[in-house]
Amino acid sequence: MTDVGSVRAFAPATVGNVICGFDVLGLALERPGDEVVARRSDGAGVTIAAIHGDDGRLSLDPSENVVGVAAEAVIARSGAADVGVELELWKGLPLAAGMGGSAASAVAAAVVTDALLGLQLDRSSLLACALEGERVAAGAGHPDNAAPCLYGGIALSRPGDPVEVVRLPVPTGLAVALVHPPHEILTGEGRSVLPQLLPLEDAVGQLADAGAFVAALHDGDLELLGRTLVDRIAEPARKALVPGFDEVRRAALEAGALGAGLSGSGPSMFALCRTVSDAEEAASAMAAAFEAAGLEGADRHVSAVAAEGARILPGSTGAA
Repeated sequence: MTDVGSVRAFAPATVGNVICGFDVLGLALERPGDEVVARRSDGAGVTIAAIHGDDGRLSLDPSENVVGVAAEAVIARSGAADVGVELELWKGLPLAAGMGGSAASAVAAAVVTDALLGLQLDRSSLLACALEGERVAAGAGHPDNAAPCLYGGIALSRPGDPVEVVRLPVPTGLAVALVHPPHEILTGEGRSVLPQLLPLEDAVGQLADAGAFVAALHDGDLELLGRTLVDRIAEPARKALVPGFDEVRRAALEAGALGAGLSGSGPSMFALCRTVSDAEEAASAMAAAFEAAGLEGADRHVSAVAAEGARILPGSTGAA
């Protein structure tokens, strides 16, 4: 094991579920994201020196913070019990926003700790470490955000130990409009409203759409892709938590989006679009619809689907 003095990693925002792929599909944006800096420290174990951009809401206790747990998981895989790592987190993603914020922090922490210690763990191992961190925030290690955050692009996660990640092709130009209103939905709240039983017809329909979604990506068939963006599991239960949901979705479609819905458990909403230009128009329309529903000042993010996920950054410490 080798190490260096200080390393900084970036991990991007993600859209979980992608409407038809509950807990299975996810995609990465180019920006925004979280950053984590790691340094060697005296003693053993992980410490969190500071957190920026969270308004003091996140714990500095490494056992209660996703970055600390993910970093500890990496150290455990190194077999070096006497290693000391100090972390500093810059939150570029809002809390409880449905933008994969906890996954980004956990992934960045796993990647940066691995780089600091020169372990060169494979991505499957890094994902497992990040999911340990995700369990702190979500109560379970759901990979639909963490997988695309780490791998980039559009990822399908097959449950198992380890999780099997299937990277899917991204049609040329495919872009995302992601709009975050000034509203919060905790992950636990979003999961608490989900149905425990699903009618067979809905289960079959969701399975068919998820399969057709994958086929549409491989064929570059954007018309089919748009038709697959139907959620029979989470959206019917969760949309009541988001003021203006139906109007925001309608605004995106009228602006030319292929489809639109909740990003993760919300309240952020996203639209898949043919081009970045189309995504800009959809984002503007969605923000206006949120404002009409009483949620003024929504943040807009427009990005191509990111080819690259989490990565080590050169240069000095700074915010994402």
